[in-house]
Order: sequence, then C-alpha cells, then structure tokens
Amino acid sequence: MSEHEHVHEHEHNHDHEHDHHHHHDHGPMENKEQVTALLDYMYKHNRSHEDELVKMAEKLKSLGHEAESAKVSEAKSCFAKGNELLSEALSQLKL
Repeated sequence: MSEHEHVHEHEHNHDHEHDHHHHHDHGPMENKEQVTALLDYMYKHNRSHEDELVKMAEKLKSLGHEAESAKVSEAKSCFAKGNELLSEALSQLKL
C-alpha cells in the first residue's frame, strides 16, 4: 500500500445498514486544494461517526449500561474536539 492508501475494516452494530469498508487511494497530494478537499471529506465523514456515537450512547443508557454509555459519550466528545480542530484548519485553508 502507498503512504496514502489504507483500508479500514471493522464491525458495526447499527439500527441501519451501513457499508463501512474504506479504501482511500488519494494519489499524490501536491497542492493546497487537494489537501483541503481531502480534509473536507474526512471532516464530514468523521461528523457522521460523531452522530452515530450519540445514538449508541443513548441506546446503551436505555439498555441499562450507564458506565458504558458514559464512555461512549466521552469518546464522542473526543471526536467533537478533533472535528472542531479540523474545521478550524479548513476555515484557515479556505481563506
């Protein structure tokens, strides 16, 4: 695999269908526009995962798994912080 090519495979238990196999072959990122486009894609993709974590935490809580729900909520907060930083970087890149 090249430096920018990677595959993510992991199990998800969702209330909906979600094909979660990622294959990114970005090719060379030679300029600001290419890097910005990829960061924008990653930011939007990560936001969808952040939303899923909220739903999972709520479901765990409703099933009586308070401690686990709290951990997932904490993880969601980490996703949110990372997404906030990506958003700030994107805003600066788009100036």
